[in-house]
Amino acid sequence: MSPALRHRLRMIGAVLLALCAPELAHAAITVDTTSAKDWKISNGAIALDWNSTNGHIYSIHLVGYPDEFIDVTNTSGGQPKGLYMDNTGLGSGATTANYFQDGDRYVDWWFTTASNPGNAFTYSQHFVLVGNDPGVHVYFVVNHGPNDIAGSLGQIQFVFRVSLALFTNTYAVDSGLGNPGAAAVPLPDPSVMGTTDPGRQVQDATVDLHGLPLPPGFRRPFYTKYDYSSYEYLHRAHGVYGSRFAAWTVIPNRESLTGGPSKQDLIFTNNILIMECQSNHLDNGTSFPVAAGAVLNRLYGPYYFRINTFDSLHPTAASLYQEALDSVASIDTFYDAESILLQSGYVASTARGAVQALVRGAGSPTPNAAWVVLADNMTDFQYSTVGRQYWATTNRDGAVSLGGVGPGTYRVSAYVLGQWGELRRDNVTIGAGQTRFLSATFTPENFGSAPSVWTIGTPDRSAHEFLHGQTRLGDSVSRPSGGPGRRAPSGRYRRNSLQDDREYWGNWNYWTDFAAHKGAVIYYATAVGAIPATNDLSQWNYVQWHRFNPGLYAGIYNPADDTTGGYKYICPAYVGDCTAASVPDWQVHFTTTAAQQAQGQHVVLSVALATTEASMTVSLNGDPLVWHGFGIKNADAQVRSGLSGTYQWVVFEWNTSQLNSVGADNIITFSVNRDQGVMYDALRMEITNTSAAHEVTGWYDYEYLNSSTYESAKDALSNNGQ
Repeated sequence: MSPALRHRLRMIGAVLLALCAPELAHAAITVDTTSAKDWKISNGAIALDWNSTNGHIYSIHLVGYPDEFIDVTNTSGGQPKGLYMDNTGLGSGATTANYFQDGDRYVDWWFTTASNPGNAFTYSQHFVLVGNDPGVHVYFVVNHGPNDIAGSLGQIQFVFRVSLALFTNTYAVDSGLGNPGAAAVPLPDPSVMGTTDPGRQVQDATVDLHGLPLPPGFRRPFYTKYDYSSYEYLHRAHGVYGSRFAAWTVIPNRESLTGGPSKQDLIFTNNILIMECQSNHLDNGTSFPVAAGAVLNRLYGPYYFRINTFDSLHPTAASLYQEALDSVASIDTFYDAESILLQSGYVASTARGAVQALVRGAGSPTPNAAWVVLADNMTDFQYSTVGRQYWATTNRDGAVSLGGVGPGTYRVSAYVLGQWGELRRDNVTIGAGQTRFLSATFTPENFGSAPSVWTIGTPDRSAHEFLHGQTRLGDSVSRPSGGPGRRAPSGRYRRNSLQDDREYWGNWNYWTDFAAHKGAVIYYATAVGAIPATNDLSQWNYVQWHRFNPGLYAGIYNPADDTTGGYKYICPAYVGDCTAASVPDWQVHFTTTAAQQAQGQHVVLSVALATTEASMTVSLNGDPLVWHGFGIKNADAQVRSGLSGTYQWVVFEWNTSQLNSVGADNIITFSVNRDQGVMYDALRMEITNTSAAHEVTGWYDYEYLNSSTYESAKDALSNNGQ
């Protein structure tokens, strides 16, 4: 069947579905609450069982099919865990269950836990079925009142444990800006993923797969759930599929997520579908503290879990993915009439506003490089947790439109990947039915007017360009399958970089990668005498480690792994004791010209950090400056397979008198004080005639220090834009 014919048939099917919609809407919805542990709910397309004493959907069947879609092997209290919430930071309390049914249009049912002297919040898990629709809408409501104690919301996530037999492949699209397109990954057998071999568990949630049977297309030597995460920039849905069915997590609206577009959230663990609304994975510090007596209503969602089937109109995983997206294209019509959802804080489409902005200087000819974000007022959007958030990429002129914005007061942020700095404008108020027009100018935050003395990397908030930022093999992930028993035609899908097994493979082999200098990274940013400039970013590791966690070394600390898997790590002899050895300081060498030294009296080193778990000491020709970064904005992407976590920019400044004479070798050394170290985004050296201090530049989006001054980033202040 040609693609054109398939498209026409799909459109005909959509028209027929629309014509039949009035009849389908009247498919009987039934709710049987006879047994507290087994509410039986059906909508004509799905029949499910729900336990009203713990909030779990523990059985799901498509009407007309005998297949059980829930994983029945993972149980709690004698029932499968199924579809449920897995939260942290919430206390226990008295629970109730109830439901509201609007005829045969929909049923909304919920499981509520009440606040008490030991539990700060009243919170409710909601599930919704629409007449004759093969999916479950979910949302979560948190309330905090004037008599409630202080508390903090931690991880908020929905988990859908689907059948291990029916769903054997994961499918994700646009999971990162550097990894566009679709990625379909076949999963090893569950017995392989959850092996009980004591040598297999080599790190937190990380299993060594050497010597185990793996399906074609799965080439990773380790498995960890942290490899299966997605940036939220372009994330709209993800799913799992087998030979007959697919199950999807769909995000109709990203406004209730936290941390902005650069946040990464887990999307799979094995074939488990995950919808993380709020988490510390790959980005610590995003907890949501609430003071005693504060009045709060926070809605997470709605999100949507949909089941669909391979057929003549949908013969591929890609077509089922698109069908899942199409199923929520007009979801506002339903959400606007869902009375319980509206009472829970959802804003009807008719009560929303819009933003049209022109940010001069914040455009880019590169797709998905320039972004505008609406998020919590007077807050770095990476830490937005309280209110709604929206984002979109600008065109090459810096123009952007954001629709469907809930009324409120926001910060507007704009940044361009590849440029230093961030525009921040606070107190932008959006009203119901209002279109707010904004005009601003973003100025790249260069401290001097002359060209930089040198740069390493690109300031794009990621360590992807450095060693282990991409696959060591230089290959791509498997192309998505063309459907049951089929392969997609060559070239139909864009190739995707296979993310390196970073924290384990890259960590273990660090000593070998940099054996030439006994574990030190030595980078020549310019030519020095007869030594040429390095000009090779693979000579700069994606993380500067301090020391390695001994538990990472399979074969040394897990002897069984040597015999059962045939995999062994051997620490190079020059290192000595791997459990105690510290990584040597890193070095950057460079020279300056007379013209450069005449540019001013300030040597300004910008260090953009993709994430950090340590403080840094940076020395110019032996003159140290210490940035006490640990504890400010820690993130854990280094050991969770990430290339970025919490972005930070640190500026170190010395007097030019600290430079050696023209043409002589200058050495900058970098050391870190904690095992996981720091992850670099980019470095830039400038010589300027003015200081980079905040009061001089008028910019506040970076940490600044010189020999006598430390100024923290002032994230609560507007920045840059005029």
